[in-house]
Amino acid sequence: MSIDFVVATPHDAVHFNDVHRNYTATAGYLVCNNIYNRMVLTEWYNFDGSYPDLATHWEMLDGARRWRFHLNQAARWQDGEKLTAHDVVYTHMHAKKMGYTGAMFLTDVEQIVAVNDHTVDYHLTAPNSGFLVQLGNFIFSHILPRHLYEGTDWDTNPYNLKPVGSGPFRLVEWEKGKQIILEKVQNHWGPQPEIDRLILKIQPDRDECVRMVVRGEADFFPQDTLTFDRLHLIEGADNVELMRGEGPGMALLDFNHGSPMWADQRRRDAIAHAVNRADIAKVADPGASQAWDHYLLGSVKWAFNPDVKAPGFDPAMSEKLLDESGFTRDAQGSRGKLRLFYMDTFYGHKNLSAIVARNLGELGFEVEYDGLNSVDWSRRIRREHDFDLIIVGGTMSPDIEITATKYASNGLNNMGLHHNADADAAYAAARSATSRKERGDHYKRLQEIWRRDCEFVPLFWYGTYYARSRRFFGWADQLDYSVPWWHWGRIRPVETT
Repeated sequence: MSIDFVVATPHDAVHFNDVHRNYTATAGYLVCNNIYNRMVLTEWYNFDGSYPDLATHWEMLDGARRWRFHLNQAARWQDGEKLTAHDVVYTHMHAKKMGYTGAMFLTDVEQIVAVNDHTVDYHLTAPNSGFLVQLGNFIFSHILPRHLYEGTDWDTNPYNLKPVGSGPFRLVEWEKGKQIILEKVQNHWGPQPEIDRLILKIQPDRDECVRMVVRGEADFFPQDTLTFDRLHLIEGADNVELMRGEGPGMALLDFNHGSPMWADQRRRDAIAHAVNRADIAKVADPGASQAWDHYLLGSVKWAFNPDVKAPGFDPAMSEKLLDESGFTRDAQGSRGKLRLFYMDTFYGHKNLSAIVARNLGELGFEVEYDGLNSVDWSRRIRREHDFDLIIVGGTMSPDIEITATKYASNGLNNMGLHHNADADAAYAAARSATSRKERGDHYKRLQEIWRRDCEFVPLFWYGTYYARSRRFFGWADQLDYSVPWWHWGRIRPVETT
């Protein structure tokens, strides 16, 4: 009898190559976590290091300026071809050359060299003791088959839709708008899956996704599907286990630093003073989520600076700073329009956008806020920077180094067009340090710089709500986060007596 594991997800796939274009939380993102491998794995809640994936072990050389990885010599592509260091070199160097999503954490990579078929060296432009976190924290760092991509246009490569991976599952069916079916790879070179099929059911109604798990029609759903205001849907469901607690990231309000509108810091400070966290606290869940005014999560204790807080709610100060900076009200009391966007994948950002819009409305701004799907977000926000303000997730764990892609001047995900020489220097100093304490000291200084220059405004520490079937065991948190959160290759049915 076939063992099926069913995931109910609100968002269909766009394609199955996140190293090319990343569409976070879509079905394609979930699929990529199960059909591809990364070099190493570092999950959000794991503060103590990385785990092997394609690489069995690795070495930090030349004072963290060079990293050597030794690949599992059994690794194979699903078409039978050997996976080698040459696949690694091609994937990441081509992504870097073309500016694709897979290069997001490869900014400081100068060259990648295949020492032999199963050994690869990453040469960096400067020391980076946090490089493993960059390489292993997100799915878009996975490795592609060189023999199927080299010499092609990644925009049109057919294997984006019919992927050949190295992971424990292969794609067998994609019925757009309805379902995606993966089946286990027979005699997989790595750990053998104990489920036969992984089925993603596309259900745009988030409430119905939750009900599917409650009814036993599904076993799981992805992030931001179950939210605080939906917890009542699982009450009394004995077949469901709820994981509820503090999340690994925060929501923050960011500015378009490339716009002359925000060049005067007094205006950014004014916006920060306008945010009323008492309003935000009303949508929080004590013990799981909270209004948050620090620039790093308190859970990252080794780097957290408890003395650095965002400007407090002070509408009179906001009015004063705006007037002084020339952002004055007209005869009708209006200061003009602001365009505020959030990614609609993240349900909670809609409530935060409404609160911020209301707070800024009291200062005379006409705030137009809207949610963008992941495709439009990638184009309009990431590439075109066509916005005034955004509410975005700022993943701040397990290592603050991963924030550099958003807030360092040369970060490939620098949506807000941040350009702060002192912040860049703090990142560089932290990368050069080899002890966690020394790195933490530099990151504490970085938080002071963010506050001093009002680089962004922290709003909310997320909670996590994952309701999952009791029929299975082998979730990431049950395996010490040695597998990605959205990977189900170790899932197995719970034996009943």
